Amino acid sequence: METYRRLLAYVWPYRFRLALATLCMIGVSLANALMSATVYVTLNGLENRTSVIIDNIPHASFVPRIEFPALWIPFIIALVFLLHSLFDYLSKYQMASVGIRSIRQIRDDLYAHLVRLDMDYYSRGRTGDLMSRILNDVGNIQGGITDVLVDIVQQPMTILFNIPMVFLWGGPYAIFAVIVFPLATVPIIYLGRQLRRTTRKMHERSADITAAMAETLSGIHIVKAFNQEEYEVKRFREINRSVFDFFKKTIKVTMAQRPLIEFMGAIGTAIAVWFALKNLPADRFGAFVGSLFIFYEPLKKLSKVNSTIQQSVASGNRIFEILDAKPAILDDPKGISLGPEVSSVRYEQVGFHYETGKAVLQDIDFEVKNGEVLAMVGPSGAGKTTLVNLLLRFYDPTEGKIKINGTDLKKISVRSLRSRIGVVSQETVLFNSTVAENIAYGSPDAPRKEIERAAEAAYAHHFIEELPQNYDTRVGERGIKLSGGQRQRIAIARAILRNPPILILDEATSHLDTESEREVQKALEYLMQGRTVFVIAHRLSTIQQATKILVLEAGRIVQMGTNESLLREGGIYKRLYDLQFNL
Repeated sequence: METYRRLLAYVWPYRFRLALATLCMIGVSLANALMSATVYVTLNGLENRTSVIIDNIPHASFVPRIEFPALWIPFIIALVFLLHSLFDYLSKYQMASVGIRSIRQIRDDLYAHLVRLDMDYYSRGRTGDLMSRILNDVGNIQGGITDVLVDIVQQPMTILFNIPMVFLWGGPYAIFAVIVFPLATVPIIYLGRQLRRTTRKMHERSADITAAMAETLSGIHIVKAFNQEEYEVKRFREINRSVFDFFKKTIKVTMAQRPLIEFMGAIGTAIAVWFALKNLPADRFGAFVGSLFIFYEPLKKLSKVNSTIQQSVASGNRIFEILDAKPAILDDPKGISLGPEVSSVRYEQVGFHYETGKAVLQDIDFEVKNGEVLAMVGPSGAGKTTLVNLLLRFYDPTEGKIKINGTDLKKISVRSLRSRIGVVSQETVLFNSTVAENIAYGSPDAPRKEIERAAEAAYAHHFIEELPQNYDTRVGERGIKLSGGQRQRIAIARAILRNPPILILDEATSHLDTESEREVQKALEYLMQGRTVFVIAHRLSTIQQATKILVLEAGRIVQMGTNESLLREGGIYKRLYDLQFNL
């Protein structure tokens, strides 16, 4: 139950509310115990007509003879149920309040940890599965925190307070009913174990639903372009059916517990009633049967508690798998802050592999100085994007070192490092917020004038002014309301506003038409001035003026030089050049 204890740790900050709820639950339990007394006084009053006389409990000599008018009976009933309802409302309200606050904190912690995990973690997981854990699994544990805590506290107290009432009204015959109580816990434990295993499998398949939906909806244009609607519907139905099958098993196990406990309780009650019928007066017999029902009802609820706990543990395990994940990129607490001036970036015999034995980069050795433009070319899979990802410390080299101004990246704080690097990639990422907020994403405190100045430098100001709300226009999810060229120029404006000394351009114009590319290229030329630039490009026309060109193949640098020297040298670069310009 270590997982469940960790979940309950989120309740501790709200211990005052929990204590208040517990006091109210004691009141509910006492009111439950007194309900059998209302049955007794009602039947006693019906028998005596004018008064209630308590004097027929020979085995409880400590109870004195009590007599009061029968007219008090309606007030006694109303008072008992009023106390029960009042305490029940207060306890459930406070526990629900504790529950939703705890769930909010769990979801906050889970999301914050996810965002802070490194890229290596995301390369091994699925976005849909992670979303399912934040939404579905966290939602599933709410009952395990609120409803369970109510029942764990209230139901045992109800049983505890009601045991004296069972023996008070039933005398020695109560033993037959109570003796069944321990036996009823056996199916609770056995079925609970089955439920936990089944629930975990169900949640894992539910994550597949989220992943399938995210994949299909994000690529809906491809689905429709290739007429694959029916295929995707069929794939979703198969996954959904699998979840349905596990859900049926969960229902079978959950639903089996209550009838089984009811049947076992009925056997004990039947035996007790068999003997009580012959020996108890009507008022005590009625109170005795009523107390037996009250006695077994908490046990049935506790069987549900076990089911809820097992389901919460299954979801909790999936949540803590994320919370327990450790980032592969460790920030040095004594890491230095990188200054605004970058004199050099050096790769020293750098090697990298995602998996043992599968090298992505080998023996990478070069230096780029302030104001130089380093271009990287080569076939797909040569390691170009991985090379710049190492500079951003999305990953750490498995061999060698990367240094900025002579300092190993591992000795520079990650936040400081990334604040000095601007990125413009081929897959422009815009958020569903305003144009101004997207431009200022890396510089949230930038004034509007600087945002507009950056947009002008990126050749974006003129089209932004034509939007319905200008800079306050929302761009839609992933910038869907804008064209590819417009999105790219906003991304360039974002990099200009940040004003980084190091710039990474990853195929920044590869998806644009000729007219858009011309404007974006102008913006890039402005952006590159006075910076140390890393350019990844398939279009060799965009890098002919680069200070240095690296040609990569199979993770190694096979050629290095300027455009002219590489053309004279021949080899891979000359072949790529001829393919593009000498068709």
